[in-house]
Amino acid sequence: MNRIVITRLEYRGVNFTAYIVLNERRDFVELQVFAPEDETIVDHIYVGYVEKVVPGINAAFVRIGGGQKCYLPLEELKSPLFAKKQSDRKAVCEGDELLVQVIRDAVKTKDAVVSTKLTVHGAYCFLTTDNTRIGVSRKIAEHRASQLAALAAEACAGHENRGFGLVLRTNAGEQSDEAVRADIEAVLCDYESILTTGLHQQQGELVHRNLPGYLARLKGQSLADVDVVYTDVPALFEQIGECLPALKDCGKLKLYDDSSVSLAALYNIRGTMDNLLSSKVWLPSGANIIIESLETLTVIDVNSGKNTSKKDTALFAVNLEAAREIARQIRLRNISGMIIVDFINMKNEKEQEELILCLKEELKKDSVPAKFIDITKLGLVELTRKKVYRSLRETLGRG
Repeated sequence: MNRIVITRLEYRGVNFTAYIVLNERRDFVELQVFAPEDETIVDHIYVGYVEKVVPGINAAFVRIGGGQKCYLPLEELKSPLFAKKQSDRKAVCEGDELLVQVIRDAVKTKDAVVSTKLTVHGAYCFLTTDNTRIGVSRKIAEHRASQLAALAAEACAGHENRGFGLVLRTNAGEQSDEAVRADIEAVLCDYESILTTGLHQQQGELVHRNLPGYLARLKGQSLADVDVVYTDVPALFEQIGECLPALKDCGKLKLYDDSSVSLAALYNIRGTMDNLLSSKVWLPSGANIIIESLETLTVIDVNSGKNTSKKDTALFAVNLEAAREIARQIRLRNISGMIIVDFINMKNEKEQEELILCLKEELKKDSVPAKFIDITKLGLVELTRKKVYRSLRETLGRG
């Protein structure tokens, strides 16, 4: 069984909240580090003011709270909710005011990115204006999924013309009907509040503040294979208990109170973060991988290193070992975008097929969509991973 550790730690003079998933061997499976809450506005909803529309790049520039400029791709302009509309002849024009949700923080010289597709998160479901369907996680058994779909349809009755869809998360399958229904009703209430108050607020104002990142992450986590959620911060313990009472009621949420050793020290979180900032990763065989991240591209090179065997079987074993570690490093470092991997000796077609199959299976373990794309004529493997969170390097201010 896995365990989740949520703690606060100081790293290079800055306080962070760390969210870690550990397997039964206590190896890191996932790591997400959240910057101080006032430094991220992802998922916040604002009344945005359209300052400029640029048809050439199919985008608009929008101002939100504090005068912050944001980039709005016009392909994200789906069923926008306007607080003020200058002209009905255009989908969006300068001077319009509309509800936007931040989907990416500003990074370096790049503006924050916003969308008119709104998402409101609950513990066991989320509401989205991206569609009007009721969906259920495919990981829930078919019989239970049918029950939940019927329950959700009943709970949403009377809201059919409000322009949203609802998706039941995987963890909804583990909850009682009463708990799921209460969560859906709370999300619907939040959305109604956004509509009734947000469309009457002033330009730039914050309409809806989403949960702290660690809580949003925990809400979306399937807890079926998790035996305990530990935190050594009383304030976090109380927040989690209030947000996810079922977790506390079933005894999985525990307050770690060993004052002699903190959770950060017990699991060597700082040391792991140091390692994840390094470009070189050593493998047990003596081989290594080199990871170099650019702004929109990450290049990973597999080297035989201290593994001096030149036999094809040994080199293939190194490739398999590297494939597993590469998928893990991508998860832990939160690398996104295009990823190019240069494996060793990819000429044998059968070995190449086995290696790609191994890599695909490892990528399936990722909670963020990551997939194999192709192999180039030069034997380079192309992968992509969706940008959901800032990378560890960006979060720590090293990107």
